[in-house]
Order: sequence, then C-alpha cells, then structure tokens
Amino acid sequence: MIRIALLTALLLPMAAQAQAVDDPDALAQLAVERQPSLEALRSGVEALQSAADVARLWTDPTIAAELSNLPVSAPWIDQHAMAGIQLKLQQRFPAPGETKARAAAANAKVDAAEAQVAVLANSLKGEVRARYWDLALVRQLRAITAEHVAELQGFVDVVEARYQVGVASQHDLLQLQLRHDRLAETLPDLDARAVALQAALNGALARNPATAIGTPADSPIDALPADASARAEALDQHPELLALRARAAAERAEADRAQAEVMPDPSVWLGYRIRAPQGNGDPGTNFVTAGLSVPLPAASTRRWRALATAAESRARAAEETADAKAQRMAAQLAGVEARYARSVARAATYRDALETAARAALESTLSAYQVDRAGFSELIRAEIDLLDVRRQRLRAEAVAASARAEVLTLVGDSPAQGAE
Repeated sequence: MIRIALLTALLLPMAAQAQAVDDPDALAQLAVERQPSLEALRSGVEALQSAADVARLWTDPTIAAELSNLPVSAPWIDQHAMAGIQLKLQQRFPAPGETKARAAAANAKVDAAEAQVAVLANSLKGEVRARYWDLALVRQLRAITAEHVAELQGFVDVVEARYQVGVASQHDLLQLQLRHDRLAETLPDLDARAVALQAALNGALARNPATAIGTPADSPIDALPADASARAEALDQHPELLALRARAAAERAEADRAQAEVMPDPSVWLGYRIRAPQGNGDPGTNFVTAGLSVPLPAASTRRWRALATAAESRARAAEETADAKAQRMAAQLAGVEARYARSVARAATYRDALETAARAALESTLSAYQVDRAGFSELIRAEIDLLDVRRQRLRAEAVAASARAEVLTLVGDSPAQGAE
C-alpha cells in the first residue's frame, strides 16, 4: 500500500503537467495587456496628452466694467464731467515663438512618458520569459527525479531479493533504501519551488496565483533572432535607450521654452467710457481709450535663463547616461550570446553522447551486479552518474532558453526580434 501511494504521489504532478504547453511569448504579451502598472503609466500619458492639446492656447481675454470718478457727495454720472461707466477689454499676447515652444515642450513630455511605457513593457516581457523557463526547469528536474526514485525502488527490489537468498548484505539494502528515501524527499521541495514560481509568473500576468501554466518536458533550443550584426544594431533601439533620448529631447524642449519665456508678454487693452449729459451744457460725449503694457523683465529674465541652463544640463546628463547604457548593453549582449552558444553545445553533448553512455553504463552495471560481477558501490555510482548527467542536460537546455529570452529582451521590439 505504501508503494502504491508513493507511485500515485509521483504520477499526479506529472499528469498535471500534461496540459497544453503555454507559449512564453504569448504570456509575455498577455502580461503587457493586463498589468495594472502599465495601465497606470498609460493613464499618465493620456493626462500629459490632454495638457499638450491646450498648450498653444492663449490666456483668456479680460473684460471689465466700472463706475469711475463719481463724486462722493453726489454719486451720479451726470454730476461730474469725468464721471461715467468704463468698459474695458484686455488681452495678453504671447511673445513670438512662445506658444510654439510651449506646445513642443508639452509634446516632448508625452513622448518621454510613452517611452517609459515601452521600457516597463519590455522589462515585464523579460520577467515573464525568465520566470517561465525557471518554472519549466524546476518541473523537468522534478520529473526526472521522480523517474529515478522509481528506478531506485526497482533496485531496492533487486537487492532485497538478493538479500533474501543471502547474496546481498543488509548494509547494501539499507544504504540503497536510504538513498531512495532521501531522493524522494526532494520531490516536495521541487513542488514547492514550482508553486512559488507559478505564483510569481501569474502575478506578472495579473491573475490568480493558482492559474495553471503549461511548460514543456524539454526546453527547446531555438536559434537566436537575426544575426549578430543585426542584433547589435537593434540595441540602438532598445526601449531604455529610446526613453533616455526622449528624456533628453524633453529637457531640450523645456530649455527652448524657457528661452522663449524670457521675452515679456505685452498686454493690449481697449476702453470705452459712457458719459451722461451734464448740467453745464456738456452733451456727455463718450470716450475711447487704448493702451499697451509690457512687463519689465528684471527677476523673471534671470529665472527663465536659469531654468533653461538647468534643462540643458539635464538633457546632457540623459544623453551621457544613454551612451553609457548602450556600451553596457553591448557588453551584456556579447556575454549572453557566449552563454547561449556554450549552453547549446553543452546540451548537445549531454543529450547526444553523455546521457546515452551513462544510461548504458547503469544498465550494464546492474546486469553485472545481478551476477556478482560488479559491486554495490559501482551500481550506486552508475545511478548517481546518470541522474547527474540528465540534470546537467536539462540545466544546459534551460540556460540556453533563458539566454535566448534575455537576447529578446535586449533587442526589444525591433525588427531583429522577429527575424530568424
């Protein structure tokens, strides 16, 4: 009964993995569509766009009405020649190029905000792909561990049969049983890691942590996108670099706006005074008044020029950061490509040669052990070697898949990503 329960416990997780395999790229795109943090950034872009739409608008004109020059002792407009009802219309006019500079600065802020959305989206895709292949590896390691637990149980049966007839020692039987139990004990740990990784992956997808995610039994080794030169060129369009350049452009647009704001904004007004006939024979002729005012740019000039200088400094800082980031990305891409190439070669060696040899060695040692031509320690060593080789092959495949996913994150959504 214990053996049946153990086999049932081993087979249930394997059956759960028999569901359809999810595409990591499709999951990455789903994360971009559903992640609330991205929606928050998009809402911020919409807010900036609304502000940009009105950046060119002038200030509202001002209209005023007043009773002016009324005598205190006789507050009527027909009691004094200067008394009357004054109507006034005033408009402030922007300096030449000012509204254009404001609109350019507002639109540049929109571009910078949109670039940040692309940065987060690309980063989120990379996180989803990385967690997916981590989950796949843990499940694959769990599957081969379960297979070796079952194989060890078969060895236990063989040694126990030999012990019953006095050919094998109790020491061998107990040692093998201990190894079987210790290996079986690692299965719950792998299950817990798989649950944690699945929950983290579903968190990036903004859905229930327990939502099932199908992973492959073996990590496929796909070719890198495009060729090395195309990938290197694609780095120039990485979202983080584009975001830094957009920030620099926004700062320069802000500097241009500050330079335009240095020019004072003139105000023009038109007044119309309505007068009443006076008792002294004055017919009460209405008056028209026109005027122009210009602020004296004393403190404001220094303030706007200081803001322009600060914005220029921030723009240079963003451009220098982009240059440094591009160099680091180029080095990172070279390292990832080297890791991918080595992992592909290593996986092929383990899959095509070492795993077959280790399996043959185990089967040969088991046959020799059954006829007393091989010792117990040799049998255990052969079994350990096979398990280690299979694990190393899975890890090499997973590293290759993970490295390829990292390359996709580095080249972003450039044309090089889709080319094979």
